[in-house]
Amino acid sequence: MLFMYIHTHSSERCMADNPERTNQLRSQLQEAAQQAGIKFLGVYVAAHEHTIFSLIEADDLGALEKVLTPLTVWGDARLIPVTSMRDN
Repeated sequence: MLFMYIHTHSSERCMADNPERTNQLRSQLQEAAQQAGIKFLGVYVAAHEHTIFSLIEADDLGALEKVLTPLTVWGDARLIPVTSMRDN
């Protein structure tokens, strides 16, 4: 299944202001995703909007939610199941 993950945060909680913690969190997410068989197909940032968009492939929604949980400390998130228009 494909998911669009949209993370938003305030400028006061911006991850860019804490690069050490950001790198640590990124490493943890990559390791947890790999162990769970979750693939981040693309991660895009709208810096001025303080928004991150990620296209993710995962077969286990529970595992995906567990992997993404650490990001909720930084802001709000939406996890939306999506499909390719080519598949329709």
